Amino acid sequence: MSIQPGVPLAAPISFEADQPSADTPQVPGPDPGPALPELPPPPLPPFKPCNLGFKDGCYAVTFRPTGSLRPFVGTLRVDRRAPEAGPDGVIVSGDLYLGAPPWVVDPGTTRAPDTGQEAATGSVAAALSRGDQPFELLPLRRIPIYPRNRYHSYLSGTRLLVPAFTIGHRPCQVTIDVDQFNYTEPPAGSFEGSFPASPSRSLRFVLTKAAPSFPFLGGPRFQGRVFQGTVDRGSITLTWVSSYLRRAVLEIDVLTGAVGPAPVPHPSGTGNEYFDTVFAGARWDLTVVEDQVNVPVPAGVDPDVCWSSADLHNLMTTVRKATTNLDAEWRTHLVVVPATMGCSRGVMYDQIDVPREGSASFSDDGYPASHSSNFGAAEGEMQRDVPRAYLRSASHEVTHAFNQIHQESETSADNSIMTTTPSVADVLGGPATGDPGVFPDQINLGFNSTVRNHLAHMPDPVIRPGGWPFASWFPSGAPQAGDRELFDASELSLEATVDTEQAAFGAPVRVTWTLTNTSNAELIVPNDVRLEGLFATMTVTNDRGTERPVRPFVIECETVRLEPLAPGGQLTASYRLFWSTAGFALDRPGRHLVTVTVAWSVGGVPVGVTDDVELWVDHPTSDAENRDAALAMNPEVGKWVALGGGAYHLTEAVDRLSALASGDAAAGIRAATADAAPERSRVAEAFADLLPDRGAADTDSTAKRSPRKTAKKPSTSKKPRR
Repeated sequence: MSIQPGVPLAAPISFEADQPSADTPQVPGPDPGPALPELPPPPLPPFKPCNLGFKDGCYAVTFRPTGSLRPFVGTLRVDRRAPEAGPDGVIVSGDLYLGAPPWVVDPGTTRAPDTGQEAATGSVAAALSRGDQPFELLPLRRIPIYPRNRYHSYLSGTRLLVPAFTIGHRPCQVTIDVDQFNYTEPPAGSFEGSFPASPSRSLRFVLTKAAPSFPFLGGPRFQGRVFQGTVDRGSITLTWVSSYLRRAVLEIDVLTGAVGPAPVPHPSGTGNEYFDTVFAGARWDLTVVEDQVNVPVPAGVDPDVCWSSADLHNLMTTVRKATTNLDAEWRTHLVVVPATMGCSRGVMYDQIDVPREGSASFSDDGYPASHSSNFGAAEGEMQRDVPRAYLRSASHEVTHAFNQIHQESETSADNSIMTTTPSVADVLGGPATGDPGVFPDQINLGFNSTVRNHLAHMPDPVIRPGGWPFASWFPSGAPQAGDRELFDASELSLEATVDTEQAAFGAPVRVTWTLTNTSNAELIVPNDVRLEGLFATMTVTNDRGTERPVRPFVIECETVRLEPLAPGGQLTASYRLFWSTAGFALDRPGRHLVTVTVAWSVGGVPVGVTDDVELWVDHPTSDAENRDAALAMNPEVGKWVALGGGAYHLTEAVDRLSALASGDAAAGIRAATADAAPERSRVAEAFADLLPDRGAADTDSTAKRSPRKTAKKPSTSKKPRR
């Protein structure tokens, strides 16, 4: 697995059922009560069965450090079904959050399951006095979710001992060894924090089985102590809450004229497959909320053509659940629009308001022969008419929203969800077949073991919506020694250029790169080298040595695959370097080194090619440049640029760019009255083709967003458009 250094991920460990070793601290079991009169001991068998019942699944954790009023709360995942763990192995991982003080009811553990409302906070006295609460607050038997800003640490299991028996009077105890990686919260304006490269400390949980707080409400429950070496660090309670490891919500909204993905028959002939069963394969409890159908088409938008990034981003901003609270639920949003053949089967936005909130699927796009010769019976058909392939494509985009990447980049193309659609067809059909019954009938609606284990065991901040930006856990920039096999320049070359080597501070810069087959034989390479296609990455290193990744705001990758590039063949792409979810790329004057890398995997072996280009950013040279840089260096303007302009729903960006344009006009008038040539800011010049149309902006600002309405589902007998 290719994981960015400093991103911990639990690995398979052996499952031990022997008795505890001599170095395991012994924790007394439950108090047996008053001592009975001593009698001659009967002959005891040397072995006593334990029957601990330490189940697979998710446990709610409460760790109370000695001397602290605030506990740590979180989850511990015990996964004996991980494909990579083997028949006798297990993966144990967990996440801890800073709990609420004892006088506050923690919403992370008491959130009502049906209404979505959080429990009231306040004093314990008030909580106990409410008529709907028992004396002891009922522990909710579901996977708890906690606020992102209270995240504390990741736990990676290194040993699990669940003895089947014990000897003599030794207590039956579960022993779990974990490495703890303490988390550094992201700075203001960022979403990506950091983990240390090595564990912050190693802990041992020594647990005995305890009676459940409330009978008949699930379990089992374990209590014990936490040791660091031989030092007792406090008490811990583990309560089993679910056979799943994580839970999330998928909201689906469908535009008028579109058709959403539907359940499809399971190949076994028993039951159906849908988003929930796809994610159950990664041991996620995914609730699918088919919220709105017949969503009105936005004014001025033709839904039956390729959508602009700005129009689709605006639609997603408008129709998603307005009261979404990503600190109380893991929720992602899928919007379905018609579009047309040849646009893209789907797209994911790295940010609506925060990272990875939503994606889109296009029901009237589909499977043109230009994307693969192995689409078989699906060739030329729309997604709405090929249900199994449609559900696979939509699941792919939704999984992007949970921060998973293409397997062509991470491992190799296979018949799994996170391989792109053309590559799945090629894997199934082979180089020259694609017979009916192969694609789409044999599509596997499941994750491979790599993605499955990422979803089950990556740290919470990395995969939860509103957490780390897309692909931030995956290495980017120039490959380090040993990371990838690099091509020789006589085989495959990459050349990066910029449209100016000296830019004004606050101005976007166009970066262009060209991949060329310089050998005398065909080479298998990505057919799309745009950042949006995810095979290309970009980083910028400033004069202080600080490296900043440049991530695509729009992930549009449903047509990408690996295919032959003839000798002398070239692929070219460009990107307007300005802002991404990692921040402003050129955030200070001075020298910058822009690094572009195109990387993929061949047979599981990482390969790639890279190039650098230098860029100088000037200090502002006039009052106009100073003023315009202040207007431009704003995240809303950054989103406007990343969406290619026209995003009139970003009202602050419209106001700032309109002010930038009017400032230029005023400067020109003043210069003209002084019988001098009008002076134009270099920042404004760089934005010349991105400035808003004032009339369009005024029209858009007067259009009120319609309230959310849930319409009845349209008849499925509607004749598809061709």
